[in-house]
Amino acid sequence: MDVLAGLLDLLRRGEREGSQVGKNRILPLSFTGGPRDMRRRYMDAIALVQRFGIPDIFLTITCNPSCPEIQVNLLSTDEAQNRPDLVSRIFRAKLEEFKKDILKRQIFGKVAAFMYTVKFQKRGLPHAHFLIILDEKYKLLTPEAYDKFVCAELPDPKRNSDLFKLVTQHMLHGPCGQLNPTSPCMKKKNGHCKFKFPKEFAKQTTKGKSSYPIYRRRNTGKSVEIRGQLFDNSWVVSYNPFLLSKFNCHINVEICSDIKVVKYIYKYICKGHDKIAFHIHPNETNIEVDEIKEYQSARWVSPPEAVWRIFAFPISEMIPNVYHLQLHLDGQQIVSFKNTDNISRIVNNPMIKKTMLTEFFRMNSENENAITLNLLYREFPEYFVWSTTYKMWSRRQQGYAIGRVVTCHPTEGERYYLRLLLMNVRGPKSYKNLRTVNGITCGTFREAAEKRGLLLCDNNLIECMSEAVSYQMPHSLRHLFAVLLVYCNSANPRELWKKFEIPMSEDFNKYPNMHTREIRHKVLNHINDILHSMGRYINEFELTQGKIQPSATAKEAKDVHFERNIIVTEQDLLLPYKLNIEQKRAYNVILDRIFSNKLGAFFIDGPCGTGKSFLYRALLATVRHRGFRALATASSGVAASHLPGGRTAHF
Repeated sequence: MDVLAGLLDLLRRGEREGSQVGKNRILPLSFTGGPRDMRRRYMDAIALVQRFGIPDIFLTITCNPSCPEIQVNLLSTDEAQNRPDLVSRIFRAKLEEFKKDILKRQIFGKVAAFMYTVKFQKRGLPHAHFLIILDEKYKLLTPEAYDKFVCAELPDPKRNSDLFKLVTQHMLHGPCGQLNPTSPCMKKKNGHCKFKFPKEFAKQTTKGKSSYPIYRRRNTGKSVEIRGQLFDNSWVVSYNPFLLSKFNCHINVEICSDIKVVKYIYKYICKGHDKIAFHIHPNETNIEVDEIKEYQSARWVSPPEAVWRIFAFPISEMIPNVYHLQLHLDGQQIVSFKNTDNISRIVNNPMIKKTMLTEFFRMNSENENAITLNLLYREFPEYFVWSTTYKMWSRRQQGYAIGRVVTCHPTEGERYYLRLLLMNVRGPKSYKNLRTVNGITCGTFREAAEKRGLLLCDNNLIECMSEAVSYQMPHSLRHLFAVLLVYCNSANPRELWKKFEIPMSEDFNKYPNMHTREIRHKVLNHINDILHSMGRYINEFELTQGKIQPSATAKEAKDVHFERNIIVTEQDLLLPYKLNIEQKRAYNVILDRIFSNKLGAFFIDGPCGTGKSFLYRALLATVRHRGFRALATASSGVAASHLPGGRTAHF
């Protein structure tokens, strides 16, 4: 793989074989479930939000291995876990029927756009996440509208015994909290359920403040006993009675129309595979990049997922379709080829030069419909269909799609300004035509953008940041903000800071004990660190009235702040008194090294269940209680979850 201009340069230098170029191997967009594919799906989903608005319903449906459709097809001695083919086929069939209820039967109302992804639990069972954007006329805007579709209470066992049975079977959380402190949902730091169960009782449904609604959970005094524990309305997971009754499985339905920052939801459902493997490269400068090899070594596939792939079932779907429109400078389009291909034949193939962008220019020059419509590049897929086989646009006869021009960083120079022009200039006929303003052809795309008034004041910077806010995480936003300060000559950096301070600070807001002033100070210092790597300092740009004075703790990383604030529970402080003789000996030896400031590496060995994690918890509690920082890491997420503040190790 290389750009066309690069192949032409090689041809002029006398290279003839494709084996001499394009050594880096990558996982292409066409590889379903790969990092690039999932990134593209995330960006396409955000394009739906930009066009149709934030989603109204977030819904998760999970496979029920005990459902009649699976059980009736099992042999008398067989179990569902031994028939991944059956589990996958049944879940796929239910998923298709589920989509009919949403799209054709419109149980929530007319759908403007939706997407779903299929994932697989650690035990292998498939589940699907749906994000549904309703048509403007069917938006869920009031608590009364929420109550029509979502319930979070136990039904009356006498009036609706079937639904009561399904709710108690599929839609009760836990128990956790004081009833079960070791539940997987319990946070090690504060001892609370990460899903905030049991929920507080509420007489009526109320809208959330940029969060899920507070659903009606009346304190009726009624409860149901399951496995020796009493459950009332505070333990009910929100559900839709119709869907639960029809599909007989766990279906969590949440209203998300009040959540302003939806990119976190989309990032969650588009995050791709969990990875726990790692690889250490030798300390060499010339390392051949092979993403395919790395992906295979870092990926674990359960039997149901393997069968799902063998059957070629889709792991994701999006309606309407989103075209990710190519963006490249003249002659810089990407060309794929085989090692044995002749470079001369590649560059002389007329099909190689055709891309969505070059054909967009041609259509605006030759096609009467395109000339009449006079469209922006991103609007083109709404009226025309792209053929990957013939590499040409043709008039759309049916269906609907939207376009998304691939993103571009300001540091990419001319490519960035090309994108800026394509987002604002209608019906361009060529690269040269795009650079032509008032009959004068500019030498660069930047010059053309300036003459069109696209770089006046900070409008282009505001547009750049605003678009990035919709899909980039705060850490990346701060990097982009620093780049704009250094390379784009902002006319008013302080106003730019004020406008985007909140989205750049979102990742610090998760610390409840951190005040607004402290958050601002940490964000500014992080931006200063980025600027420092570019040879600049934040005080040069006067983002605040006074000068920023980095304190001793200002440069402390967020992860270090997290480690410093891990709460040591009283139960863990008592663990050293419960150690057996061998555990106590290891405990004393290790602590002696720590408190005497001596180096040491220790290996605790023993079969499963002999108390290794018990010893680790005792050590962590003692060390942290005395003011030391202890990093608890493990090779897998499951192992890390057993340790307070535990994290997976990646090398």
